[in-house]
Amino acid sequence: MQSSVPAATPAAVEKSGSPEMLYGLGLSILFLVILCVSYSINAADRQIFPTLLPAIRKAFGFDLKIAGLLSTIFTLGLAVAGIPTGYLLDRTSRKAIIVGGMVIYSVFTLATIWATGFWDMLIYRAMTGIGEGMQMAGLFAAVGSYFHRKRSFYIGWMIVAYGVGGFFGPRIGAQLVQSAAAKAPQLASVAWHVPFVWFGGIGFVLCALVLIFVPKGFSESKGPGSTAAVDVAALSHMPANVWNRNVILGFIGSVILGYSLYGFLGLYTTYVKDVLKFAPMNAAVAFSYFGLGGFMSFVGGWFGDRFQQRWVTATSFALLAAVGFSMYNLATALPAQCALCFLTGALASGFVFVNLLSLLQRSVRPQMVGRASGIFLTSLFGAASTAGYLMAILVGKFGWGGAAFIELTLFPVIGIVAMAFVDPKQLIVPKRA
Repeated sequence: MQSSVPAATPAAVEKSGSPEMLYGLGLSILFLVILCVSYSINAADRQIFPTLLPAIRKAFGFDLKIAGLLSTIFTLGLAVAGIPTGYLLDRTSRKAIIVGGMVIYSVFTLATIWATGFWDMLIYRAMTGIGEGMQMAGLFAAVGSYFHRKRSFYIGWMIVAYGVGGFFGPRIGAQLVQSAAAKAPQLASVAWHVPFVWFGGIGFVLCALVLIFVPKGFSESKGPGSTAAVDVAALSHMPANVWNRNVILGFIGSVILGYSLYGFLGLYTTYVKDVLKFAPMNAAVAFSYFGLGGFMSFVGGWFGDRFQQRWVTATSFALLAAVGFSMYNLATALPAQCALCFLTGALASGFVFVNLLSLLQRSVRPQMVGRASGIFLTSLFGAASTAGYLMAILVGKFGWGGAAFIELTLFPVIGIVAMAFVDPKQLIVPKRA
């Protein structure tokens, strides 16, 4: 199906005043907004499952370790999709991959309500992750290439969209369950089905919007390799291979982020309900502030475009370690937990996530941006797929405070060390307009 947006003309390019703004600033931002909204539903889908995990555990009788695994297993799908999708993105249509990914995760979001036990739910959640991974890789490659002058800043806005979904997803999900249970008390045990139906359906609607309104001229941009924004001759100083020193260090940093971030995400609502005795709605409110913290992503991107990304990322890892310790060892009241969830979102999503992804894209030549995006997803979500399970094991051995100290505080130290060894001379830094 062809996009309804006409191809850009030379006059439009000239009017935009910037080589990457192929459609002019107004249309370019409109296309970005459409993609951001589609990504916010992706984010909401991910946050719904851990929010509803206590009800799902009760319905199926899952223990904490199994629940933790199911809560983060979708990230295994993201990891499996990452590198293969990255290679496809450098060779075929990004738009087709974005739309295909949206269809897959919407189908399996709906399928979750038909699960009869552990194994089929595991498959549905993992397949949801594969679709989300395809969409994410396509989105990051498209936005990073089109807006390559301010790559981190615009990728940051994608994470703001993730924050919107992360903030409203748990609240809307909890409200839908509460409303469904009130209207049909006899069906209260399956009221958790309702959010999956709603968000799966919305996914299909947004898939159609992307298909119709986002043109391939936006999604298939080749980035600095085809413009004067970067002196093409300077690319000769870049490593010829994808797996170079900075990519390996970025890979390590992404693994650490996967464990520290998803160790928190997978079991947080279980912690505040079982240990701090928060009511279900209060647990959802506290958790939603993680998404609100993601609104700081454009700030994290701004810093990454103007200062050395390795130090921005290392500093953010250090602050994230302190926040993780405080959340499980010091804070007990709802306002404090809301503030710490906000800081986790701001630091993990807004600063570390944005700048690791941008750093990986800047560590390779323009024709390898898709593969760099895939490596990021595979490393981050490969670790995340077992982060909840590891957290549950550590809780069993050391309690919640000890588990958080190991996975959320000590792990980020490795990320700090990795960033210290990044070579800034082997990064693409675009010339400023």
